[in-house]
Amino acid sequence: MEVKEPVEMQWRVRPAKLHKTKAIWASIFIVAVGLAIASSGILLGIALVGVLVGTQAIFFFTTAYSIDEKGLVAKFPLRKKQYSWEQVRRVKFFKEACILFTRKKPSNLDGWTGITVMYGDNRDEVIRSIKSHLLEGTAT
Repeated sequence: MEVKEPVEMQWRVRPAKLHKTKAIWASIFIVAVGLAIASSGILLGIALVGVLVGTQAIFFFTTAYSIDEKGLVAKFPLRKKQYSWEQVRRVKFFKEACILFTRKKPSNLDGWTGITVMYGDNRDEVIRSIKSHLLEGTAT
């Protein structure tokens, strides 16, 4: 069996830039809801727009990812999340992203404990890098 050399890399992803139509419609919806609420109270409308943008921050703003021999680090707009490769028990690969989980079997807590890793424009390199670092026995 051939041993693969782990690939280290860094990249940045901004989904709103990749999906411009979705970004436009999401912005229109957020502004429309904010204006509707602002008709009864301007501060409430501004606060609601801030909350809605905050909940969609990963979509609207840039996320920086880095992979090295220690693990994966995701620097989201409002927080930072990192897993060492020993913590990753399961990986689920999708078309535009993958999710790293700390549990080997699916759980209701997966939404709270997993890291979503968006590929951006370099899908194949990201998948290759993640697979090269996974420990033996990690479920995919």
